[in-house]
Amino acid sequence: MRRLVIVFILTIVVGVGIYLISTMIFNQEEKKVLEEKETEPILFDDSYSKEITIDHFEEEIKNNEQMIIFIGRKEEEATKKVSNVLKKVENIDELNVYYLEKEEKINEQPSYQNLLSTYKELSNYMNFTPVILVFKNNTFIGGLPGEVEEKNLLQFLEYTEVI
Repeated sequence: MRRLVIVFILTIVVGVGIYLISTMIFNQEEKKVLEEKETEPILFDDSYSKEITIDHFEEEIKNNEQMIIFIGRKEEEATKKVSNVLKKVENIDELNVYYLEKEEKINEQPSYQNLLSTYKELSNYMNFTPVILVFKNNTFIGGLPGEVEEKNLLQFLEYTEVI
């Protein structure tokens, strides 16, 4: 019986020791990764796009055969991340990409209401920031709301046949 108690206590001591050592090692690695992420500030980059206002939104859709509209708020982290992901897309400069800054009272503007009445599906996407919308031949093809990874964005652009 003594051997059983001794083995039981040794097993618990060894298990707790392994747990403590492993958590110390992994915590140090996680701290290093977090520190590296914190030191690199993410900046908003819209060098690949043209700025557009909600008043000219519908007009641009009608004038362009194919276009991508990126809607967001420049000061939000998610918008900054998506702008950098969009910049990495191959041949992004050759596409018609527009950026629309989402204003606080955009819902009250008449041009916004006209846009939603013309393209009813947009109401599912316009409440999100950031959001990427794709139009072809004056038709809404699809939208991708929220913060996305490069892989998902590329799949979306391939699905909508932009790239």
